[in-house]
Formats: sequence, C-alpha cells, structure tokens
Amino acid sequence: MTSNPPTNTDSEDSAAASSLADAAESSLPPSTAPDRFSVKARGAFPSEEEARELASVVGQAIREFGRVFDLSRLDGVTVAEDYPQALAELDRGYKSSRTLTPTTGSVTGVAMTPAVLRDDVLKCHIVLNAYHAWPLLDPNSPNYQFSIHMIAHECAHVEITSKFDTAIPGVHLRGCFMDIRDRARQDVIFGCWDEYAATNLSARFGEDPTQGYEDNLLLHMGTARQQANDAIKAYRIDHDVEKVYNAVCRAYGNLLKYAAYYLGNLDGHGIALSQRQDFEKALSGHWFEPYFLRLEDACKDIAAQYGAWTDQSLFEVIGDILEDIVEEGGIKCSQQPDGRLYMDVPFTAATMV
Repeated sequence: MTSNPPTNTDSEDSAAASSLADAAESSLPPSTAPDRFSVKARGAFPSEEEARELASVVGQAIREFGRVFDLSRLDGVTVAEDYPQALAELDRGYKSSRTLTPTTGSVTGVAMTPAVLRDDVLKCHIVLNAYHAWPLLDPNSPNYQFSIHMIAHECAHVEITSKFDTAIPGVHLRGCFMDIRDRARQDVIFGCWDEYAATNLSARFGEDPTQGYEDNLLLHMGTARQQANDAIKAYRIDHDVEKVYNAVCRAYGNLLKYAAYYLGNLDGHGIALSQRQDFEKALSGHWFEPYFLRLEDACKDIAAQYGAWTDQSLFEVIGDILEDIVEEGGIKCSQQPDGRLYMDVPFTAATMV
C-alpha cells in the first residue's frame, strides 16, 4: 500500500454506468445531481489509478441516484481509506465545537452525510469509508448490494436535509441552543427523523438490512436502561450534572434512533410490525413499548407532510418522547423562574425490566 495525495474525479464523464444498471430505471427523469461535483479519493490507496477508478464509479452511482433522490444540494463526495480522519477534517464551512466521528460500538459507522455551509447555502457532503465502496467495482462481489444500499441511504440524506431546510430555513447549522436540554432534544429529533426518512426512502435499493436493524434494536432495548443507570450511579460520585444528563440522553437517544432506523425501513419495504413476530413478541410488555409506538406515530405524522412543514411542531413530539424517557429513567428537568434549567436526579434510578 502506498500513500497517495487526494484524487479528485469529476463525475460528469464517468464510464461506469453499465455496472450500475440496477440502481436506477431508464424511464426515470434526468439526474438532479449538480452538473459537475467533486469526488475526492483520499488516504492510502494501492495506486492513483485505482483511486481514480473508485472515485469514478462512486460518482456515477451517485449521479444515477440523482434520478431518484433530489441531490441538487450535494456539495461533493469524499471516498476515504482514512475514514475517521476524513470526517474529522471535513470543511463544514463554519466553526464547530464538535468533531465528526464514526459510530462505534455495536454499530460501526461506514458512511455519513454531514450538512455544510457554502456561501451561506446549506448543502450536504457525502463521506464514505472506501473499504465499503470497493465492491462497487465488481457487480459479482458478495458485498456489491451492501455498497449500493449504502450509497442510496446517503443520497436519501441529501434530499431529506434539503427538504427540511427549504421548508424551515435557518435551523440546521445556523440555529442556537438555549441549554443542554435543548441541544439533546435537537440531536435526537433530527437523529430519529433523518434515519427514519433515509431508511424509508432507500429501502428498495441494494441489500435488505431489516434483520440487522432488528437485531441492533433488540440489543439496545436490553442495554439502554442499564447504561443510563450506570451513568446515574457515576453521578453519585462525581456530581457532574451535565455529564450525567448527556450520558442518559445518549443512551435513550440512541435507542430511539435505532428504533427509527427499524421503523423507517419497515415502512419503506411495506412490512407491517405484525409480520415481524419475533420482534413483536420481544416488544410486548417491554418498558420501551409505549415509547416505540409513540415514535412510530410521530415519524409517520412528519412523513405525511414531507417537505410541506411550516414549523417544527411535528418534530418536537420526538423531543417530548425523549424527555419522558429520561424522566422515567431518573432525571427530572424543570425551568426556573429566572430561566435557568434545574435538574433533579432522585437517588433511585429506574430499574431494569
């Protein structure tokens, strides 16, 4: 392996269309992707030629998906052998205290589509782990369908972000948070909605991830409350209110997000919950069941007005669900008369069910 400088490939003239025929139908309209967009290959590629070849086929796949999704707000694409570093170094067009990092743990992040600002216009930049993009070069690869689905999912994120910013401008990257509760709400609201919508829109392309989403959700249904309780126990020692609140919100917020992945994918495939009997049995009587059903209703209500929203009221329902779980889990928040946020952490946290 040799270390190569970043390679930019203009997607306009790629010759990879024939190997991606399954990604789009010939009867579809022209691509909505920009006429010219950059696909950058960065990291330790075997050779510059192979880096260009991969960037070219990725660019063509995205252009094809522009016939299905609205990619007019696409900023560009990075295909990275050094995926974590590529995320950390992405120019987002504004100063942020948060460094982008891949998801780790029971779920490993392989792609991300962060919002960026370019000349004060909100756009999206797709960042792909090159390891999971290589199969695009070989339609006979056992991982080809996974790569197709990965690309489709990220293209869906471009459309979803654009739809929201067009309907309710000035929120993504340009809004401000009143306090840590407001930040946690917004993170979970858009984490849930974006993944529900992306899995819904990309469901019919490439590999079917239904079982994987179900397994991951079941795993977190069994661990989220213990993670939150452990954070509260640690608070008894360090008395760091901000730390415990963020940790508890993260545990329950991740659970809600993984439920949103699952629900959006089921809806995208036209699968009723009753058809997933093992999951339905596991959910029945579980402490998470009422929250799961509330989240399902909330996401469907938002989807029913897709792109036609006039305010964030439908989205805020997801934030309310988070706060109800957090309160049941052991942290009660209230607003003081002077506007400050007060958090009460009773000595007894919620017990495992």
